[in-house]
Amino acid sequence: LVVHHQGAEEPLNVKERVQAYLGRRIPELETHVNDFVAKRTEALQREVDDQLADEFLLQTAQRKVFGGQANYLRWQNTRHNVLQKRLNADMSTWILEAIQGWDQKTAEQKPDKDLNDTDVVFDYLTKRAANIDIGKLPSEIPMFKTLHASYSMPAVSAHSRRY
Repeated sequence: LVVHHQGAEEPLNVKERVQAYLGRRIPELETHVNDFVAKRTEALQREVDDQLADEFLLQTAQRKVFGGQANYLRWQNTRHNVLQKRLNADMSTWILEAIQGWDQKTAEQKPDKDLNDTDVVFDYLTKRAANIDIGKLPSEIPMFKTLHASYSMPAVSAHSRRY
């Protein structure tokens, strides 16, 4: 059996990238896709607001069926519906574009960001809390002696009871 060690790993093809993204195995790829989709979503929101807002509010103002506040609420609902339809139609395409556009080599070459003191303390505390040694945990529930009533409450005797 011969093992060949190569200096650098070969870049993943699109199918492997998609599988890695769906399996959440490469955090850099997931971050890239999330950033890409966020930019596209913001652009879509601006587009919908620019194109439809003035037209919708002008039409509702001309009809004079509802007041300004009701028309604005109706606009928010219409905006939400239009955005939802467009996101449902375009989201898979955007994710695939982001996966295809991800540059694996530059993502691997980026050095880890410098952590400030707060991040170091947070990582130290959370990672130490996550690494619990089960062997050091107690194996039995400790038994405590029962406290007598005199410690927590005054004594109840037959003479002090009155019916």
